[in-house]
Amino acid sequence: MKKLLAAGFVFSVLAGPAVAADMAVKAPRVAPVAYSWTGCYVGGGAGGAWAKSDWTYRNFNPYDSPGPGGPFFATGENFDMTSWVAGVQGGCNYEFQNRFVVGIEASWTGADLNDTHPGAAQVFAPSSFRNVSTRIQQYYAVTGRLGYSFTPNWLGYVKGGFASARIETAGTTFPPVGALLLDWNTADWHNGWVVGVGGEYRITKYFSLGLEYNYLRFDTKDHVGAVSGGAIGPANQVVHGVNADIHTVMARANFLFGP
Repeated sequence: MKKLLAAGFVFSVLAGPAVAADMAVKAPRVAPVAYSWTGCYVGGGAGGAWAKSDWTYRNFNPYDSPGPGGPFFATGENFDMTSWVAGVQGGCNYEFQNRFVVGIEASWTGADLNDTHPGAAQVFAPSSFRNVSTRIQQYYAVTGRLGYSFTPNWLGYVKGGFASARIETAGTTFPPVGALLLDWNTADWHNGWVVGVGGEYRITKYFSLGLEYNYLRFDTKDHVGAVSGGAIGPANQVVHGVNADIHTVMARANFLFGP
């Protein structure tokens, strides 16, 4: 009996450190630090975009008819465009205790959305041909955001608000028709709206990464193309209603500061 007690004592002394070490290895890990989304941010983003722009001719002009009183040969033009996009954004958020997040954001985006194709009505062919084009190189937006913090560092959100884009249009005739100079170009800002959805992950207290999709719609506005030199008179300037819509997918990075 004494031998058994002695053996048990020796085993417990030898095994004790091993059991303690095993318990230390299996100790629960420390949870990652969670930060509130309350505060402000600035950042940038980049991605891709695809867009459409439609024209509707409003008058008789050398890009749609043979002249005043002539028939309309085409009702308008349609353009399809793709491009890179890159921009900057800044805003502020407030997180409630129930993990809902509200915020406001302003952004500016640059692009090279453009398309050029032969005009739908080639009234001077085959002696002369005309190309028409649309370009969007920049737009800005001011939006509200509503989100939910699914985990302390994951935020999903929807957004919507005001947007405005600068849309350029142009027409080129080559070669010129006799002494007539029929080239023209226009540029104007179109107001509209934007809706979007996105997700954001807070890597550290001061830095987050995200992905966002936006749809932007810009209202129809009449452009007046002043023909070079006024060669055919103001009655035949190229008046056309123009609109556009844009889809974007952008990766974003934000630097955060605040409480």
